[in-house]
Amino acid sequence: RRGLPNLKCMVDSIPALVTEKAFKLFGDFGVYTKEELVARAEIEYESYAKSVNIEAKSMINIAGKQLIPAVVRYTTVLAQSLSAVKTACPEADNSVQTELLIEVSDLLSDMKVARAKLEDLVEEYQHIESMEKRAHFCYDEIIPAMQALRSPADQLEKIVDKEYWPIPSYGDMIFEV
Repeated sequence: RRGLPNLKCMVDSIPALVTEKAFKLFGDFGVYTKEELVARAEIEYESYAKSVNIEAKSMINIAGKQLIPAVVRYTTVLAQSLSAVKTACPEADNSVQTELLIEVSDLLSDMKVARAKLEDLVEEYQHIESMEKRAHFCYDEIIPAMQALRSPADQLEKIVDKEYWPIPSYGDMIFEV
């Protein structure tokens, strides 16, 4: 209605800094020169790309060194429980342990696959020269891969025993601060 752009992300808004209209507006009021606006745009691209890259590397690290090992320990306990129930009483219903073990194992596999995909994308990011292209690659490829890694981790957080989960859960942060 008012002619305002509706942009999905910050990266899509950066080109507005390097339009003739922006050059004129900022130049007429002595705020920025054309060269300063071009540099500002490059800084914005670089800042966004580097922030996302750091977050992605942190996710890879946390998933690989904390979450996946914790879930492996938990699945081991589940498997031992299942085996103990089957040995102690073969007639006992162990469907809960079986279903839980399968669900946790499937989510663990999903997390490992998503982590590997994110690692590959972070490696690919390193070979992109232009900061503008890096920023768009982060938004288009790395952010969705981060969300794909987060999804099974969020589900596992609800299932894995608190004793095994290595980081504070959302519930811990909200209700036990």
